[in-house]
Amino acid sequence: MCVNLNYFLMNILLSVIAFIILLAILVGFHEWGHLSVARANGVFCEIFSFGMGPKIFERTDKYGTKWRISLFPIGGYVKMFGDADATSVKEKIPEGYTEEDMQKMSAFRKAPWQRILIALGGPVANFVMAIILLFGICVVKGIPESSNEITVVSKNSLAYESGLRTKDRILKMNNDNIKSFKELAPKLKKAKGTDYTLTVNRNGETKTFDIKMYTEEDGKKTPISKLGIRSTGYDYSPTTVGNAFKTACSKTWNIIAGNVTGFAKIFKSKENVESVGGIISIFNMSVEGAGNGLASFVMTLAVLSAMLGAMNLLPIPCLDGGTVFINAIEWIKGKSLSDKTIEIIFTSGLFAVIGLMLLGLWNDITHLPIFSKIAGIFK
Repeated sequence: MCVNLNYFLMNILLSVIAFIILLAILVGFHEWGHLSVARANGVFCEIFSFGMGPKIFERTDKYGTKWRISLFPIGGYVKMFGDADATSVKEKIPEGYTEEDMQKMSAFRKAPWQRILIALGGPVANFVMAIILLFGICVVKGIPESSNEITVVSKNSLAYESGLRTKDRILKMNNDNIKSFKELAPKLKKAKGTDYTLTVNRNGETKTFDIKMYTEEDGKKTPISKLGIRSTGYDYSPTTVGNAFKTACSKTWNIIAGNVTGFAKIFKSKENVESVGGIISIFNMSVEGAGNGLASFVMTLAVLSAMLGAMNLLPIPCLDGGTVFINAIEWIKGKSLSDKTIEIIFTSGLFAVIGLMLLGLWNDITHLPIFSKIAGIFK
């Protein structure tokens, strides 16, 4: 009993460490992108923080930037001089600088096109990171493709009830051969409300399962949209260095495009709303990636990096895309927006971001097995 408990606690600790490392790399690289572009445009960066909340470590570099590790490892930020007050520079002037110096080095005093570049620095850094990681994977391991080996997400899922199990490798859907999850996913999406068979390899033995994507009651069929499986990891095929770079760029672009169109579809149907994930989903991805080896963890890091960059490009105030949008308007108009307008825009953007975060958290919680059991009590 004690051994099992220690093993369980150790797994939790390793999972948390993997999640913190992944989050630190993702956010750190994103904020480093902002920092680099800001410095290139003459903006004084006061603080670069890994994490939020009270500081637990701090060191000042030769540029006067305080590199900080904060208590809560849930993100990070770059504090630039002049970005706390949109109408004037009222912040404390750092030691060794004059007020005239800081007027020139204030983020607010920069031209709109410079502020746009600074805002784009974070997402672009995430895209570059994704390309570098994917290129490295392609060169070392080969071109990654989502494996046809599956993970059953829950014992309450249709997949589990139909007999499918984690580590099954899908060979066929009806009479169509399946070599990757990429081939399987669109077929499953189209199969809502229909019957089909899945042929799998389980420990060297071939098995066939009949799947009904609907429930029947009093002769009435109610379609089911989700089977409840995902790809366990990746399969790799050797390639050349040139094709590796081309593949890394195309896969990064596909992730970006997929996330942008996914957000655009959120309000079209309940199914799209339910697909939004939150912090628990990211935690699960980091744990699963780390559990499947270094290559899988790096792949997870690359995918999440591209996703983070794409999400931040959405034209929502409080996100980088919102900053780009506002400064583009000011650039076109040739003058700054009023304080009241900026306040309204950022307040609405803040509520939008909080709403998305709460939606993702709610979806994460409702997908937990324990939630399904609790919900079943009240049916």
